[in-house]
Amino acid sequence: MRADRAELKRRARQALKGNYGTAIGGLILFYIVYWVLAMAVEVVGVIVVMVGGLSAISVGETYYGMEFDSMAPVALMIVLWAVMYLVIGLVMYIMVPGLMRLFMNICKGETAKTTDIFWALQNKPMKFVGISLGFSLLLFVCSLPTMILSFAGTVTGDTMFVGIFVLVYTLVLMGFSIYASLTFPMFFYILVEDPKKSWIQALAESRRMMIGNRLRFLGLSFSFLGWMILGMMSFGLGMLWLMPYISCTTIFFYLDLQPQIETISPQTAWNPYVEGYEEPRQGEIVDFYPDRDNK
Repeated sequence: MRADRAELKRRARQALKGNYGTAIGGLILFYIVYWVLAMAVEVVGVIVVMVGGLSAISVGETYYGMEFDSMAPVALMIVLWAVMYLVIGLVMYIMVPGLMRLFMNICKGETAKTTDIFWALQNKPMKFVGISLGFSLLLFVCSLPTMILSFAGTVTGDTMFVGIFVLVYTLVLMGFSIYASLTFPMFFYILVEDPKKSWIQALAESRRMMIGNRLRFLGLSFSFLGWMILGMMSFGLGMLWLMPYISCTTIFFYLDLQPQIETISPQTAWNPYVEGYEEPRQGEIVDFYPDRDNK
């Protein structure tokens, strides 16, 4: 029998007892790396703009209140920022599995360290980089029709058709996103537990595991909604406590979905290694269950 929502949360709280410091430390380290990379993007971008020909008096394109002599530094800035944000995305996609590994170690009672967030760097890093590139490409392809039609609508002035298409297309994408989030939520957990598996295997296993459990997972996710609102109201500080709680509860949900092996306790069978046992003579019939009633 599958564990209910309250039992999964109880297991998560029990696992986090004495491990909250490690969990929050890993989360803080994760955000520090992210903000350092983000700040590096801003600093490099400003340097490129200044070197590219910033002018405070000429008339030209304006970005962040600054004017440029030509579009060349603007284009260079856009390209550079796009590359830098791609790098940030790749780093994050490598660190997210490490954060999951940290919480999984806590839930399984194994040794957990804050530096576990870098676990993927030593465990199939190119696989996770490929997955991040695949997700980025998928998002780009999905947004491409909207971008093309929006540009065409701006040129032709036919904004009504574009608006209707964007609305319908957005609703379709939302439906697909909801289906994917309820069908493949165990994807990364499967790869984190066994990085030797391919991403196709992970998708297939997640789909199989979620059959008959989509509504159960949806209810579990919505049960944290109130806590998330309170966490946001605390200027995000409450999320440092809430994120490990949500992650560990989800991991126990994942572990609960794994095939359960039932152990069958047989009847007390005849044991030859007992006091008074004698080797049976040749041709003698031995009853392996001497305690049963012979009728």
